[in-house]
Amino acid sequence: MHWNREIAGIFIALLMLVTFILLLIKRRKLEKGSSYFIGAIGISTAIEMYCAIQDLTKINFDSAILYIIAVNFIFFLLVFIYFQNILETKKLKKINLMIIIIFLFNYGISIILDDHFFLQFPFFSYFVEVILLAGSIYLVMSQTFNSDRILSLGNYFPFWVCISLLIIYLGVLPLLVISHTATSLMNLNIFYILLFIVNAVGYGILLRGVQKANAD
Repeated sequence: MHWNREIAGIFIALLMLVTFILLLIKRRKLEKGSSYFIGAIGISTAIEMYCAIQDLTKINFDSAILYIIAVNFIFFLLVFIYFQNILETKKLKKINLMIIIIFLFNYGISIILDDHFFLQFPFFSYFVEVILLAGSIYLVMSQTFNSDRILSLGNYFPFWVCISLLIIYLGVLPLLVISHTATSLMNLNIFYILLFIVNAVGYGILLRGVQKANAD
């Protein structure tokens, strides 16, 4: 079975673009600090659009450095800052601030210790980032389920953000682990199909969340 990566890439890029545009349109209905998340989605959308166009035109290029800098650092940092803005108690803010500090330390020390950091995908550093992201998401979800927002959960945008990021990044992580440690265990077509499904579901949920967002 042949999987058309170019068409799949264009579909995901367009889905992200539609989500980004809708975020811009509804930005006044989103919670405080949402500009950080919109910026994060804007950056990742630009990267995906660029990579999709490069794949379509059959131009050979190494996209690793784009993802390493724009996604693994800037995107994640903006998301962490976004969560920092919507957390309310001092305790949760302090914990999330520690997560941000660990994230910056992890990225910085990886650059120093890994001579090939910008040349190939830094799997271990990325793994740590995703775990830290899951920690921040836990803080936001904990705050949400222990507040009155649980009564109108469907209209609370950060809830949709958390679910979307969990699916996209925690969903992709096992696939990356398999591809990194034992490539022979997974057919390449199956890998890209699963990757497409995870991203389509994740960004589809985010798009739905933007549509339902209605800040007080």
